[in-house]
Amino acid sequence: MFAIALPLAMTMASCGNSTPKDNKDKEENPEVQQAEPEVAQEVEEVKEPAFPWDFPEGNTNEGLEEGQSALSIHTFYPSKLKESDDPANETYIFYRTTVASVGDTKSIVKDFGSDVEMPNSLIIPLPGGQTAKKGDILLTWWQTGSGMQRAIVTDASKPDSPKVDYLDLDYKDDGKGFANEHANEQILPNTFTVLKDGEWQPGAQIVVTGDGSYEAGTLISCTEDKVLLKGFAGKIKVFKRSACKVVPLKQNLKVGDEVYAIFTSSYKAGYKIKKIDEKIGRVWVEGPYGDDIVNILEVYKE
Repeated sequence: MFAIALPLAMTMASCGNSTPKDNKDKEENPEVQQAEPEVAQEVEEVKEPAFPWDFPEGNTNEGLEEGQSALSIHTFYPSKLKESDDPANETYIFYRTTVASVGDTKSIVKDFGSDVEMPNSLIIPLPGGQTAKKGDILLTWWQTGSGMQRAIVTDASKPDSPKVDYLDLDYKDDGKGFANEHANEQILPNTFTVLKDGEWQPGAQIVVTGDGSYEAGTLISCTEDKVLLKGFAGKIKVFKRSACKVVPLKQNLKVGDEVYAIFTSSYKAGYKIKKIDEKIGRVWVEGPYGDDIVNILEVYKE
């Protein structure tokens, strides 16, 4: 019995001593009993795409106020800014919108009931309360169609809602142009701005003479040294202000004058005036690229 009990007691003693030894090892090596802390995964910050033109996006056009009508490229700009590899070279159309709120560099405009944040430099305000006279040139939109338009007043019997001919729509001698079909269209109050002769205001016609290109464009916004223009095929470009000139609204044009006239994206030399209709703001020209009917903003007399 003693021979059997002794080995059993030694075995039990040996088993009983294992736990304190393990505890001692953990005390001497704390890392053994401490779980490794979880490493937080770094979340990559999503940066907003940069403004694609070398122009201050927060430049605010004069008169931008909450609740007014305005023109902007809000319909496509946000998506193109995120998705396009070259948003500066995309085509943009300025549509009518309403300003919901005004911020320091960006403002909110309405698009079919949705709010869209837009850089202030890409919002053209149409301050309310303006009146027009016959022969005035207005900045507005095609009110039975869409898109930014310059228009000449043909009937100002209602100065706050005059009748106009749209200058930026195509005019044809056979009467089948869009401008012909929408002649003398009455526009709503608070939906236009009267352009002033020689002033650097949104909607003014610009010719880039300083670099020799004679490129044509519509002024969107400007600073003391830069201009943001909407050019041919809806392309938006930046030029030095010193290289640009505002095309006068009144150039004292006469039949027989030699002028520059727009062909595609720029003013071309060598044209001669054949006919002028001041009431509808149209000029018939002949030149190196053929005969054409252009509006009075598309002729430049140097």
